[in-house]
Amino acid sequence: MRWPLLCSLLLSMALHAQEDVADRMAPATITIGPGLGLDHGGLGVQLSGRPVPMLNLLLGVGYNLNGAGINAGAAWRMLPHKRFCPYLVGLYGYNAVIAIPDDEDNTRTYYGPTAGVGLEIHPKRRSGHLQLALFLPFRSAEFRDDLDRVKADPTVDLRYEPLPIAFSLGYHFGL
Repeated sequence: MRWPLLCSLLLSMALHAQEDVADRMAPATITIGPGLGLDHGGLGVQLSGRPVPMLNLLLGVGYNLNGAGINAGAAWRMLPHKRFCPYLVGLYGYNAVIAIPDDEDNTRTYYGPTAGVGLEIHPKRRSGHLQLALFLPFRSAEFRDDLDRVKADPTVDLRYEPLPIAFSLGYHFGL
């Protein structure tokens, strides 16, 4: 008498699990979304596409406190079919800015490579996702020299120095 009950319970669990998978929308292969961080060009948008589930190609364009910030790169998605998908990312583009109001001589954008780690969080019933990342920009010697020169200048009021790491937050909508 227990076998029919056990089989019924297992069948019910299997059907419920299939409903959860069927209810979840497949992640979009092309996404666009607003965000803040190097991979979004500063305060901007990121366009990304996945030629294969584990590879995400991206382009971020935004405002970086000195003008247009642009970054392009690729991300290796470690668990592409999971709701929580960690990834490794490599970028090339702007990775530092010295922005001093009313001082064009000391305001400049610097370019170079950046490496990072991130996490995509996919909701169950939407094709978009939340994206969080932590970056390590490889800043040029020219940037470090210019920053040291600005810090040593008594006429410049440098309120904030760039952190050695950078953060990113964005939300992507499926196209």
